[in-house]
Amino acid sequence: MSGLSYAEPWDSKFYNPKPANDDVILPMPCEGSLVMKKVFTPTRKPLDDVKIVLGSNNKELGFAEYATPNYISGSFSDAGKERYYLIGKYEISALQYQAVMNDTCPTAKANLAFPITEVSWFDAVAFTDKYNRWLLKQSAVNSGGLPKGYIRLPNNTEWEYAARGGSKVTDSEFRELRFPMSNNLENYAWFSGAKSANGQLQLIGRLEPNPLGIYDILGNASEMMFDSFRMNKLDRYHGQQGSMIVRGGSYLTPESSMTTSFRTEKPYYDDQSAYKSKDVGFRLVYTGEVILSNDLVKQLDKEWNELGNEASVSKNDNVVSELEKITKQVDDEKTKKELNQLNALLRSANQARDEQRDRSIQSALQLGAFLCANVSDLNAKFEYNNNLYETMINEVCDPNEIETLNEDNMCSKVKLNNLKNVLDESKHARDFILKYYADTIVNTSTNYEKDTINNQSKPTQFILENSGKANMSDYLTLYFKHINQYIELGKIDRTNWLETCNEIKGKK
Repeated sequence: MSGLSYAEPWDSKFYNPKPANDDVILPMPCEGSLVMKKVFTPTRKPLDDVKIVLGSNNKELGFAEYATPNYISGSFSDAGKERYYLIGKYEISALQYQAVMNDTCPTAKANLAFPITEVSWFDAVAFTDKYNRWLLKQSAVNSGGLPKGYIRLPNNTEWEYAARGGSKVTDSEFRELRFPMSNNLENYAWFSGAKSANGQLQLIGRLEPNPLGIYDILGNASEMMFDSFRMNKLDRYHGQQGSMIVRGGSYLTPESSMTTSFRTEKPYYDDQSAYKSKDVGFRLVYTGEVILSNDLVKQLDKEWNELGNEASVSKNDNVVSELEKITKQVDDEKTKKELNQLNALLRSANQARDEQRDRSIQSALQLGAFLCANVSDLNAKFEYNNNLYETMINEVCDPNEIETLNEDNMCSKVKLNNLKNVLDESKHARDFILKYYADTIVNTSTNYEKDTINNQSKPTQFILENSGKANMSDYLTLYFKHINQYIELGKIDRTNWLETCNEIKGKK
C-alpha cells in the first residue's frame, strides 16, 4: 500500500495554500496532510437537529432544485458545546489521491495540486475506504485529537449547508443564491468563460473562500455526493432514488448556473463502464456513528421519550401523559394499538410545535438584541442633536438677533427651526424604537414561559456569534435581563431599559 515507501513531508503550499488558525489537519500516507473545517450546527444534545431549507425558490428546474425542507446536526461535540461535522477545506487533489491509491509515493509538486478528476464515484468511495483503513492502522485520528469517526463523501444536506455558509451566515444570507461575497463571483469560483477559468481546471485554493473558510465549493471541479439524486416534490424530496448527485458546478459551468442550489444527476455507469468526467471530482467529510455506546443508547432513549411529551405542561393538562395512562388500562389489543398510534401522532405534532416555538423565540431574541443596539445608536444621535441645538440657542446665538438675521446665517430663525426639526425627528425615531423594544419584551414574556425563553439563551448566542454578530452578544444578554425583570416585576421600565442599552454602547 502507498505510504510504505519513504517520502518527504509535503510543503503546505501543495495541500494548504491558505492556512488558517482553525484548520483541522489529518495525516495522510506519504507524509501528506488533509485540511478540514469544522461545520458547527446550533445543536447540543444527540437528538437535537435544526430545520434548514435547501434549494432555491426559482421554479425553473423546480423538480431538481426547488426549496425543500431538511434537517441537520453534527456528529461531534467538544465539552458539551455545539455539535459539528468536518468538511474538506479544499477539493481532493491529484497528489492526495495518489498518496492513498498508488503503490509508491508521489512527489509533491505543483502539477499535482489540481483537483483530482476523471475518477468514478466508485473510485472516490474506494479512496475513502483505503484512507480510513490507513487511519485506523496509524491510530492517526486519535493522536490528532479528533473524536472517533471516519472519512466519506458528503451527503446532499451536509454539502449544501456548508456551501451556503452554515451558522456563519444569517438566515436571510443562507437563502441567497450564493453565499455572501464582498467581490464579484470570479473572485470566489472558477466557471466557464474568459474572465474566469477559460476552459481550464485550476489549482486548489487560489481564490477567496466562503464564510466557513472553504475553497472552491463553487466551481473548479464539480463534486460527487454520497447519497443518490432525488427529485423535488414541493415540500419534500420524491420517493424515487436516482443516480449520482453532482454539486457546485465546475470550470465548464456557466456563471448564471453557479449557485449553491445548483445540482445535477449523473449516471453511475456510462456506456457499460463507471462514469468519469474531466470536470468532476470530490471533497470529503469526517463524521461518526450515531449510536456509539450503551450509555448513549440510554441518553437517546431518554431524550426520545421526552419528545413531544409536553414536559413544560402541568400534569393535569398533559394530554400525552393522560393518553398513556388510559392506554395502559385498556385490555383490548386493537383499541390499545389505535391509542398508541394516536399517542405517536400527538407527540409528533407536539414536537413540530415545540421546534417551531423555539425558532420563533430565537428570532424574537435576535430582534430584541438588535433593537437594544439600535435604540442606543438613535439615542446617541438625539443627544448629539440636542447638545448642538442647546449650544446654538444658549451659547452661540443672540436671542435678540434671531428674528432679523438673513436666512443663510446659522443663527437665523430658519436655520434654528431646521435644527429643531432634526432634533424632534431624532427624538421621535429613538422613542419609536424604544416603544418597539418594550413591546417585544412584553410580547415575548406573554407568549412564552420564562424557562422556555431562557432555554434559548445559548442557541441564540451561538447563532449571533457564528453569523458575524458577536457585537450583539452583550445586547442579547441585556435583553434576557430585561425580559426576566418584566416577568418578575410586571413593570415596563423604558427609561431604565434605554439607560442600560446606552451603557453597553458606551463600553464598546
